[in-house]
Amino acid sequence: MSRGFRERIAVSLLGAAVVLGAVLGVMTVRSFTQPASTALVQQGEVSGAQTGASPAAMPAAPGGATSQASGGSGGVAGGKITIGGFFDITGPVDSSVERDTVRAYMQAVNQAGGINGRQVEYVWCDSKYDASSAGQCARYLIAQNVLAVVGLTAPLGENDQIRTLTAAGIPVIGGLGTPAEYGDRLSFPVSANFYRYGTAIADEAKALGVKHPAVVVLGDVPWVHPVEANLLNRLAANGIAYTDVEEVSATQASYTATVFNLQHSHHGPSGGGAQPSYQCPATDKSCPDYVIAALDPFSYHRLFDAMQAANWYPGVLGAGLDKFNVQKSYGGELRNAHSLVPFLSPYDHQGNSTVRQYLGTVQHYYPGQFQALDIYTQHSWTAAMVFAAAAKKAGSNLTRDSLVEALNSLQGFQTGWSVPLSYGAGNHDPNHCFTYTENKGSGWHTTSGWICS
Repeated sequence: MSRGFRERIAVSLLGAAVVLGAVLGVMTVRSFTQPASTALVQQGEVSGAQTGASPAAMPAAPGGATSQASGGSGGVAGGKITIGGFFDITGPVDSSVERDTVRAYMQAVNQAGGINGRQVEYVWCDSKYDASSAGQCARYLIAQNVLAVVGLTAPLGENDQIRTLTAAGIPVIGGLGTPAEYGDRLSFPVSANFYRYGTAIADEAKALGVKHPAVVVLGDVPWVHPVEANLLNRLAANGIAYTDVEEVSATQASYTATVFNLQHSHHGPSGGGAQPSYQCPATDKSCPDYVIAALDPFSYHRLFDAMQAANWYPGVLGAGLDKFNVQKSYGGELRNAHSLVPFLSPYDHQGNSTVRQYLGTVQHYYPGQFQALDIYTQHSWTAAMVFAAAAKKAGSNLTRDSLVEALNSLQGFQTGWSVPLSYGAGNHDPNHCFTYTENKGSGWHTTSGWICS
């Protein structure tokens, strides 16, 4: 059988998987907006993938024999391609849905015949919302000799481990959008840099007519501090006098004191940025007029519970507010809520082919995770798309070097739900754009086209 004929068969099979995802997406769009059970049900495994365990419990874990290949053919042997990722699974942040989004994509690829005839194995590690565990996970993936890291999600440890992985010659595709991802030639981000989020949120606050907001951010994540400083400086530059900034931890069980401080305190940032320049009069119950929040989806839940308990409902402006399985716990906070995202929202783009493939494929392989989908699973899906496209383009002689070459050759890559992504030699920063959504109590609706910086 000729190579050309085999490749035509592979393309046809991959097309069939895409069609299946699209059909399933049509069937599941309604269940995305009208939830059923959220019980975890996992169906299937990527061939040979590790189960959920800490690095020390896994074969060839850090501390054992390691093989740190630089470039070369790491992660490709015979009919198998091995890629990996690490995710905070245990602890205050559960990123298992981001992991399972990548797995679902790769399972669909495998079902369609793989990439140039090779099956994809996905190995993963639980970084536990712990910087030390993230380091162990990075070393574990190096020991596994993965071809690439795809779609990692670990807020506390991810940023510091980009260089650990790339120093071993392993390209990193996707991630949260932490600063280190944009300063390494072997890192291929798919989302907007979080630093840009700070600018975009402050500019949206100005567009909304926000006067005197209070601000709450994750203070236990070191790379958030420059993002926070940029946000506060941009608010000041936009003539917005904020009243208070609260720096919280993802491990914080209660936000009762935080909500009280947001209403009444006058704290400044610990890591730089403009100081608060307005103090609400005790008699002015409409001040602060907004809460500007930069939290993880689980901390949003606790914040909003405390706001409900205090019967306090200012406007809310933040990033990634639309994680579905916590929407039902929100109340009056969504009477005037605004969010910005670097990908089209599935809530009101249900005719979009990428949205349908994404929803349908995750629902098919991991139905229990379906309602946990959020903006960060869109990061993961996009990272998987970019990897698969580059690996296919690299052809039968797939190595880390040929993969990087193929990644750098991607120009105007059409994800279907973001601006086109382009890479090239040097560091990469392909996505500068957001769309804006609002919720007035009846669901999320997109209010803008792409706004880029």
